Amino acid sequence: MALKEQVANIYGVGLRNVGSYQVSGIPWVTGSSGFTANKTVKHSFPYVTKSFTVINNGTVDLFLHFHSGSLTFTSDGIGGAQAYTATDPWKTGGHYVTVPSVQGAVTMDVKVKEFYLSNSDGSTAGKYQVFAELTNIPTSRMFHLTGSGISEE
Repeated sequence: MALKEQVANIYGVGLRNVGSYQVSGIPWVTGSSGFTANKTVKHSFPYVTKSFTVINNGTVDLFLHFHSGSLTFTSDGIGGAQAYTATDPWKTGGHYVTVPSVQGAVTMDVKVKEFYLSNSDGSTAGKYQVFAELTNIPTSRMFHLTGSGISEE
């Protein structure tokens, strides 16, 4: 009988590792009370999410989306806010979820490393909070979200 080569069973965190999502998530919280009208902000997570919730504390609807369209961001949050246009692909393709004003909330049970939030009004500032449950999966392992339903029709 020949000896079989033994291969070590390597088990660790990853996008397709069920255990990475079964355990309780690491809490992560942010928000803003001065979300400038007609702008988009980017929020990057330190690890891939298990889920996240956006709570709208303002009087205008907010748009939550996963593609930046034509915008380029140099920093996260309000400090890096960029003006969006009605012709950005996420907007024209309807690739967003509306977070209703006055305590509206949307929870996403998804794995992402970043998301975008846009103020729907051209004259009123928005207010919001974000709560996320993070995995231990490094964001470098998360693929870029694009394609049908995200950035194109």
